[in-house]
Amino acid sequence: MASRTPRKLGRLIARLLGVVVLGGAVVGLGWLGWRWQAHTTVERVTVTGAQHAPADTLRTLARVDTGVAMGTLQPSLIADRVARHPWVKTAAVHLRRFSQTLEVAVTERVPAALAVDSRGEPAYYLDAAGYAMPLSDGAAYDVPLVHGLAADFHPTQRLAPPSLRETLAALSRVEDTDVLVAGIVMEDAQAIRLLTEPIGAHNSIPVLVRPDSIAAQLRHLRAFARQVLATRPEAPVGQIDLRFDGQIVTRQQPVDG
Repeated sequence: MASRTPRKLGRLIARLLGVVVLGGAVVGLGWLGWRWQAHTTVERVTVTGAQHAPADTLRTLARVDTGVAMGTLQPSLIADRVARHPWVKTAAVHLRRFSQTLEVAVTERVPAALAVDSRGEPAYYLDAAGYAMPLSDGAAYDVPLVHGLAADFHPTQRLAPPSLRETLAALSRVEDTDVLVAGIVMEDAQAIRLLTEPIGAHNSIPVLVRPDSIAAQLRHLRAFARQVLATRPEAPVGQIDLRFDGQIVTRQQPVDG
């Protein structure tokens, strides 16, 4: 029995030594991995998801030079810089260490309207949230025209007032109304007048709306267009008034105010 004790002790010591060696190896590999990650450099910057925002412009906004160590970069800060481009809605930055690539993935804004200046010339696009995007070469969108906004804009500020934002959002939610409305006239920050597309034998018709409950008013307009304008070319409709709850009031000629 006594002869077994040294052998058991020897096996225990061997196991302890194995654990120590294995632990040291893990720590060493972890340290080497940390060193590798900290000193891996950026060899290329790629951009995905951009259609209107030029990739070179987004790389300039990112302000990341090749050769910089990835461990010194802050992806959220880089993404914030890229998101300052007026066409960029969101941006995310990923560090691909094995390929030594910094990847910038963007989601662009979708035009919901086109603002025109006092001469009727295109000025800039607006998305449903009210942010402005500059005109883009080679791209055209069949969206309502907005009259009465300032000709200049700041890319990081909402230019559209709340009433217009509500209208644009409702147009994107209520089926078939985005193709029914041809224009939006800003009388002031609250008062909005819509202009329909020509329907059947009817030319474009002005539509008076309230700044609240826009979605419900658009549904009433859609129903009226289908049931009356598209089927009754003789109907003398010169103006549609949706400002009264549950009612559609028409007039032969537009009424000021």
